[in-house]
Parts: sequence; structure tokens; C-alpha cells
Amino acid sequence: MKIKTITTWADYNYGASLQAYALLTYLKKQGHDVEMIKYLPPYQTRMYDYMWVNPESKASQHLITRWIYRIAKFIQRITTLNRKHIFDEFNFKTLPLTTRKYSSYQELCENPPEADLYIVGSDQVWNILYDAGKDPSFYLEFVKKGKKASYAASFSFLDIDETNKKRIAKSLNKFDSVAVREFQGQDLLKDLGINSTWVLDPVFLLSLDDWNTLAMSANKSVQCITEKYLLIYDFEGNKKLKAFALQFAKLHNLKIYAITDKYPLSYANRNFKKAGPKEFVKLIANCEAFISNSFHGTAFSIMYHKPVFVFNRHRHKVNSRMDSLLTLFNLKDCLLDNEKKEKEAFNKQFSWVEIDKLKSERLKISKDFLKSLDI
Repeated sequence: MKIKTITTWADYNYGASLQAYALLTYLKKQGHDVEMIKYLPPYQTRMYDYMWVNPESKASQHLITRWIYRIAKFIQRITTLNRKHIFDEFNFKTLPLTTRKYSSYQELCENPPEADLYIVGSDQVWNILYDAGKDPSFYLEFVKKGKKASYAASFSFLDIDETNKKRIAKSLNKFDSVAVREFQGQDLLKDLGINSTWVLDPVFLLSLDDWNTLAMSANKSVQCITEKYLLIYDFEGNKKLKAFALQFAKLHNLKIYAITDKYPLSYANRNFKKAGPKEFVKLIANCEAFISNSFHGTAFSIMYHKPVFVFNRHRHKVNSRMDSLLTLFNLKDCLLDNEKKEKEAFNKQFSWVEIDKLKSERLKISKDFLKSLDI
């Protein structure tokens, strides 16, 4: 069967790249002819455009502040260009993409790629706080012929106004099948009169052997590590996360490694600022524990049987996805949102047999859903 997928993948984000890779790889292993639509709207590609200033930000209000912001952004982007290059290499050389690049919904409507089945997802494609969640492309409105489905699509933000609810319901009622990544999304759709299936994120579809094979080609900086370490991946420079990590590392005699631009060497023993998706997987696979506010980092930790401790995100209201993931695996106590949980976490024991059983049950549902899309 000829399948085209569409998702957010060019955000220079580990989870975005790896979930896209996972779904494409799994579908190919099932014998399908699959490509991801090379959809690159400006709101996804402007990350490295230092001239762009959000018109709703304070920095955009005056000419001087706009240029101060642009200069600061230019300096910051220069320091992260190596990470951009390693992501570009992974995305454009590893992911099977359509030959044609699409930059807008209008372009997709004018000349849509042909397929028997179109799948939107995974990741936060329906989060209305982001541009993608308001883009009709991610509701497959450009599809003229062929089946339409979602796989592990995520709303993340659930406080959706009535206007957006009506728009979403109108689009999804045209789908042949709908699967979402969080049980909260399933509840939301039920209220809209839409049946859906709660499935695992695509990264769970691949085996550890598959992920280890990918990680084997990670760069040398992560291949030759011999010391034991705790790994941090932190979007926000969370002070409580940093304090907990220091205590955990000291208690368990671990080095602190970080994948972030926010942790100087005065805090972390090593900071992997140039890590790409392959290095991300390898670093989690080899760590002794993982501390983060990353959904996909948490998912890989669970797969690799790594003690994982999670702190909520504050700047973005996307915590429902983490709540759903931890609830599924009976790991709600790993969300360290109070002092009692933090104290108990230092010596927490993980029941990996029970966790694997829960994963297997949901994985069967997930694979059965994809199998049901066959025509």
C-alpha cells in the first residue's frame, strides 16, 4: 500500500525527528511503500531565521528592541549551528521524504502527493497553542482521494475553545480512523462525538534492537563513554530539577551529563551541545538514570529500563502528554511535583516486568490499529 505521512519534524527537536523516523520505519517493515510529506511551512523553518521576530512579543514593539533581539538571536543561533547540521543530516538523509517540498497548505491543495492512505501524526500536531494545531494541513484537508487516519496525534493543550472544537470536529469527522497518543485526547474526542483509539507513541513501535542499530552510527563523542552517569535533558533550566539531579548523582556516585545549552560545565561534568537524534538515543541507552521534562526522553528511558524522574514544564502547557504516559505505566510517582515525591525518588525501585507487560498490552492495541488501516 502506498502511504504518505505528515507530521511536525523539522523543529530541531529530538522527539519530533525520532517519532517521525519510528512510524516511517515501522510501516516500511510491514511492507508498505511509505514516504513522509516534505512539508516545511515558514512557522517550522524560521527557527534559524534571526530576522524573524514574533509580532506578538514585546521585542517587536519598537525598532531598537527588534534589532537588539535579532542580534542576540543571531549570536545564539551561531552557537547552535552544529546541532542544526547534525539534525539536517538525520532528517534529510534518514527519513524517506517526498521529492517535492511543500511550503503551505495551498501548495498541498494544488498538487497533493498521491497515496492510498494518509496518516497524520505523531506528536503535537493538534495543539492549538502552536501553529501546527491551526493548520488545516495537519487535519488532512488537502486530501482529495484516499483514506485518512491519524496515529498518536496529540492535542497536549486541552482547554480548547468552542470555535476550535467545532473546526476540529468538522475535520476529523471526515477521517476513516483516529488514534491519539493521550487518554485525555481520547476523552476530548469522545465529547466531540468522535471515536478514537489510545495508542503508544511511534517510538515504542520499534524494538530495542532497531534503536540500538540506529545508535551504532552516533558520533564518537558518545560511543566511547565508560564512566557511569546520570543524564539530564531540560528545556527550561528548571532549578528544582537541577537541585534534585545534584543530590541523586551524589547519592549514587554518578557523573552528571547534560543535553542542553543551559547547563555550564561548572554544573555538569559533560554537556553534549552537538548531540543529534542518534546521540540522544545512545546517551539514554547508556545512562544510569534520566532526569528531564521531555516526553520522548521519558519514553526512551522506559524502553531502556532506566530510572526516570520527570519535572513539569512551566512555560508551555503540554503536561497532559506526560501525565498520560506516566499513568499508562503506573509511574505517576516519578512526576516529582512535590517535596514528598522528591524525597522518595532517591531510592525508588522500578518494576520493569510489570512495566513491560503494560507496554506489550498497549503495543498490541497500537499495532492492531495500524493493521486495521490496510485496504
